[in-house]
Amino acid sequence: MDERIGRARAKLADLRAAPAVPPPGEHAPGHAVSEDDRVRVIAAARRVTAIELDPRLLRLDADDLAAELTAVINAALDRARPAPPEARDVPPVDLNAIRAKLGTVLDEGQAGMRRITGALGDAVAQINERAVMRGTFEPPDFEDMFARTRAALAAAGGGAHGTAEGEAWAVDDQLYAKASSSGHVVRLVWEYGLSAADIADGARAAVNDALARAETEARRSAAPSAEFTENVRAAQDAGLRELGRYVTSLQSLMSDVQPK
Repeated sequence: MDERIGRARAKLADLRAAPAVPPPGEHAPGHAVSEDDRVRVIAAARRVTAIELDPRLLRLDADDLAAELTAVINAALDRARPAPPEARDVPPVDLNAIRAKLGTVLDEGQAGMRRITGALGDAVAQINERAVMRGTFEPPDFEDMFARTRAALAAAGGGAHGTAEGEAWAVDDQLYAKASSSGHVVRLVWEYGLSAADIADGARAAVNDALARAETEARRSAAPSAEFTENVRAAQDAGLRELGRYVTSLQSLMSDVQPK
């Protein structure tokens, strides 16, 4: 019993000494510091949570300071991201290849419907030789249906959307930030005369706002266009109507067959 208690205490000590592990779905914050230790940034969950700026840096050229602050912010954002998953030999999504494959399937489907229509026409002709058919066989207009489908496919676009960008202002529009949906700051600039505290707080607010706007724009641009959605629905409706007429025509034709 004493040995078990000793092992339990040792295990508890190890757990206490081990670094805290973020719960599932959360990730440890990312810290980044400039080489001179005068710019410190903390980021988490694709957002900047804190910026510390040494007031003595205001002696530098504003463009140089903005470039340094941008680099440290981006480093913190990168470190705050979760580690990439292990490679599983999964090829990247190639939208052009998918569209080409869909085009091939469409060609095969069109050729198959032509064969079916031709075979039905031959069958009706043979039946007509041995029986009296009041109706006539009219092949459905599948060509128009496939043309609509091809138009909808063409409206889908040719490839993946690029990254989007978002802009934001802070400190009474005296500080400007532009960010990319990839999670990086593209540009940071402010008017002369701002204090180090204003720059730090304003940069944090503007960068986070710009990141959010870039992500929103990326989601919006990745969504199917209204034209594409309308074309898809029109193609679906046309296909269903044509198939319905096809089935009704065949049923009516076969119900009117009378032996000679």
